Amino acid sequence: MEQVKVKESNPQCVVLKGRHDGIAVLLDAKTHFDEIKKVLREKVSGAKRFFEGANATISFKGRSLTEKQEQTLLDIIMSETTLDVAFVESEGFTLKPEKSVAAAAAPSSTHAPIMESNTAYYMQGLRSGQHVRYKGSVVIVGDVNPGSEVVADGNIVVLGSLKGMVHAGAIGDETCYISALVLTPTQLRISNTITYVPPEEYAKKNNVPSRAYIKDGKVFFEQL
Repeated sequence: MEQVKVKESNPQCVVLKGRHDGIAVLLDAKTHFDEIKKVLREKVSGAKRFFEGANATISFKGRSLTEKQEQTLLDIIMSETTLDVAFVESEGFTLKPEKSVAAAAAPSSTHAPIMESNTAYYMQGLRSGQHVRYKGSVVIVGDVNPGSEVVADGNIVVLGSLKGMVHAGAIGDETCYISALVLTPTQLRISNTITYVPPEEYAKKNNVPSRAYIKDGKVFFEQL
């Protein structure tokens, strides 16, 4: 009887490296994604102490990942450990978190100052294909260009032109807001409410700092 050779996993297709702010996951660009998932689960399961910590950055390096693939790998890590992923670092950019930062605007029409306990700063613009996801509020110092995406559990502030897709209050918080120096997103979402373009009368005055917020279940735009 002919023996069937079982293909062994390549343990080097996934390499875990500790960093001062979290963990880098180095992925082989040529290995099939199913193999990547298998080896990652094996390595994470066998190194639970390596992942201990209240929160950390997870950095995927070495290959391009779709959003679905990235989420699949994050799910594997979080299901096998107690690690709380504060944010995800992708190729070419890094989110820089700061604690106890005062927000520049408030989600209510009174504009009373509020305190954000968890805010990340991204110190450059986003190109098409780049995306940022964070469990707090996000400040982007630069333009968010078409084809890019920002998703935050808190508020989103863009110190530049916002032309990509943005989702604030991603865990269902309708008190969150989105503001930008130029606010013309391809899609804007706050909590579970979506709008694709600002009202026509607003778009004519889109060269002024503006804010989007929810009131009575609808998205409203106002100049700052």
